[in-house]
Amino acid sequence: MNNLDPVEEAKRIVKASKEARVTLRLMGGLAIRFHCHGPHSEHLRAYHDIDLFGLNKEFKGVNSVFQRLGYSPNPLYNATYAATRLQFINQQSDGHVDIFFDKIRMEHTLDLRDRLHLDNMTISVTDLLLSKLTIIKLTEKDGKDIVAILEDHEIGYSDSQEILNLNYLAGLCSDQWGLYKTVTDNLGKMTQFIQQQVSNINKKKELTDKLGGIQNVIKLSKKTTKWRLRSLIGEKVRWYDVVETGEGEVQ
Repeated sequence: MNNLDPVEEAKRIVKASKEARVTLRLMGGLAIRFHCHGPHSEHLRAYHDIDLFGLNKEFKGVNSVFQRLGYSPNPLYNATYAATRLQFINQQSDGHVDIFFDKIRMEHTLDLRDRLHLDNMTISVTDLLLSKLTIIKLTEKDGKDIVAILEDHEIGYSDSQEILNLNYLAGLCSDQWGLYKTVTDNLGKMTQFIQQQVSNINKKKELTDKLGGIQNVIKLSKKTTKWRLRSLIGEKVRWYDVVETGEGEVQ
């Protein structure tokens, strides 16, 4: 965003939404930056876009918050995506903010409506990790974001604020074969990525151990009947939605 520090602007927006009793949480790469600030933060990159997650039932309240902050709606964008997304333009900087409502709709759909209470600033760190692991074609910057999350967070089995909740990940993947397929494939790709990109032997082992732990829990979790039936079809039918280039990018 031109002439605006995206970190400070994101803080300003979330603070204003709280004051207005509107639920907005940061998502995407900038949200990862908020959670990864320890000794391993060299993997973080520069972020410029602000992506937020909100609730459709608070649609009018979101509009009101951004108008008070000096933003104007993008009429064409907002008409195109109707009630699923909004975009606002900052009048001073020409920077824009995208708001996604109720669900992250990418190659896989993630419903976060009941999980926004887990963190005061962003969607939960587990959901941040999952949003990256559900990308069909991981890029290098996606890989770096995943490494940053893994380095600064421990794996566990609850929704504690800075813990990667394996029960949550395994539960979703054990119900949806397509999600399972993409996530486990990407965990394997990330193991290769770390072998190539991380030079420190101890750090490499720490990261690959975490990936292995996540992979094992997901694979060993009891699968639903729906999962087992879909697994019989396998890759004969596409297991993810096709996202057009640039559509809904949350990075």
